[in-house]
Amino acid sequence: SSLCSRPHPLPPLGAMLASVVRRRSLATSASGHAIGARFVLRLARPSAAGRRLAATAARLGGGDGAAIVEAPAKRRWALKGVGGITVLVATAVAIDEGFRRCLQFWLLILPIYAHYFYVDKIRFPANQGGPSGAEAREAAFEVLHARYSPIIEWATRYMRGFYLKAAQIMSMRDDFLPETYLKWTRRLQNEAPVVLQGIDARRFVAKELGLSSAGDGDVSEVFIEWEDEPLGSASIGQVFRARLRSTGEQVAVKVQSPGIEDLFRADIRTLKFFTAFALPWAVQNMNAIENMFSSEFDYTLEQRNMEAIRETLLPKWGGRIRVPKPFPEFSTPRVLCMELLEGEKLVDGVRRRFRAMAEREGRDPETYEEDHLRALREGRVKAQSAWVVRWQASLWRVWRRLRWGSGAAGEVLDFGEITETLLAIHGEQVLRHGIFNADPHPGNILLLKDGKLGLIDFGQVMHLSPDFRVCLARLFLALARRDVAAVARHERECGMRTRYQREDVRYRVCSFWMDRDTEEIMQGLNLQDFMAWAEFEDPVLEYPEDLYLVCRCSVMIRSLALAFGVRLSTAQHWRPYAEEVLRQHGLPLE
Repeated sequence: SSLCSRPHPLPPLGAMLASVVRRRSLATSASGHAIGARFVLRLARPSAAGRRLAATAARLGGGDGAAIVEAPAKRRWALKGVGGITVLVATAVAIDEGFRRCLQFWLLILPIYAHYFYVDKIRFPANQGGPSGAEAREAAFEVLHARYSPIIEWATRYMRGFYLKAAQIMSMRDDFLPETYLKWTRRLQNEAPVVLQGIDARRFVAKELGLSSAGDGDVSEVFIEWEDEPLGSASIGQVFRARLRSTGEQVAVKVQSPGIEDLFRADIRTLKFFTAFALPWAVQNMNAIENMFSSEFDYTLEQRNMEAIRETLLPKWGGRIRVPKPFPEFSTPRVLCMELLEGEKLVDGVRRRFRAMAEREGRDPETYEEDHLRALREGRVKAQSAWVVRWQASLWRVWRRLRWGSGAAGEVLDFGEITETLLAIHGEQVLRHGIFNADPHPGNILLLKDGKLGLIDFGQVMHLSPDFRVCLARLFLALARRDVAAVARHERECGMRTRYQREDVRYRVCSFWMDRDTEEIMQGLNLQDFMAWAEFEDPVLEYPEDLYLVCRCSVMIRSLALAFGVRLSTAQHWRPYAEEVLRQHGLPLE
């Protein structure tokens, strides 16, 4: 809790480094020159470099940097090395943002990781001590969660960057994080910290668009209206409401936070290193995520992706979904101007309806929502197939209309229809068109005022070759048939390589990623334990990026559905598109 109260995690570190520099700085040599890679600061007449380094230490530690004490002769050489390293670290922290963030991460996470590791592997090893041992182990972990969750939440909000994005990704499933962590990671889907707003945002946009009054933050050459309060904030930028001068249309202007790309790349490098020893099964996933984000920061590419998605989806799905129209003439690599879709995020719409239903029944809205999610998590309410949920929604609408009037019926959302629509749309994108959004998280789905679904954020759009789609089609049909040997064979054809190529392991893992996570597949394990089991039984050697992103798309939509009590099978819903692909290529339906 004391860590959370600090305004900045670096001052203690800076004070420590500066103190070391002041008390144990490099001893003075007769000539005052540097020996090898070690710096020598002259006591009587310090060099310009010495003065700069001392000033750096003073800024970090709050002192004057002048009190340099000569060490005893017998420790002189050792102190030269220590002092040189200390000064180098202090200077790197002061001038390199990526290094500073990396150091912040390790100073925060290593003690926490060590405490969890001690409880998990040493104090309460799994499968030891019987039922009483399991209860004690669970209680010990609950203490750790309560202690460290607020600290990690504060650090995530403070550091932002990819740490914020990672928290959003991990909140997609109830079985990946403890409930203590889930509460605040779910909020980050909508409550990302705002970095750029007001006149700073207008100055940035005016400069990007090359407007004459960029220094004053005047964007009236292009926009006759501009709201300084962001409509929304995401991990890499903010979205503002404006109105075009040329057409009078209301638009959403997506503005990238300055310097965010460098922060993301530094954060991903740090997390890749951490993942290598803490979560080895996720290393290949991190590599794919790193490659995927290489295009996230170019809004001109996102604009082209948006146009391509509109061309492929709207002819068939235009009556049920909307995709914003981009305005290329008012867009740059860091500013994207697009049609404004009037509505609310899917998660916000669900929560609003939960509140309305809770209030009608005289219950606290937050407790109502938490009870519903906890019942799903604990199995007291079983996830149902989409068609069952659709019938339940219809009956529930009728009941609420009869009891509370027509207004109450509108509070019921048909989660079965929503999730089936999303899964069908992405199946068509993946298999029929070969272009799909690999990041369909809840924050990218809107409930519009006209009743349609709005799809936004196309920074992570992937293109699939015809040959790869043929391999995918065969794999999905094998999953739909529950053919263990065929699933393992076609997964290898898609480029997956593991050490032992065990069919039983690959069938279960592939089924989880690309089809379903029923008890038959998970066998009582949560996601992290399941993936650790798979890595132990048959370690992954090669995981193609295209295959990983299709798997990620499938899991994200199914995880969204599970949060609403809907259980979907990707293979069954995508089966018609898979059969269509094979027919188009004149291939047999295996």
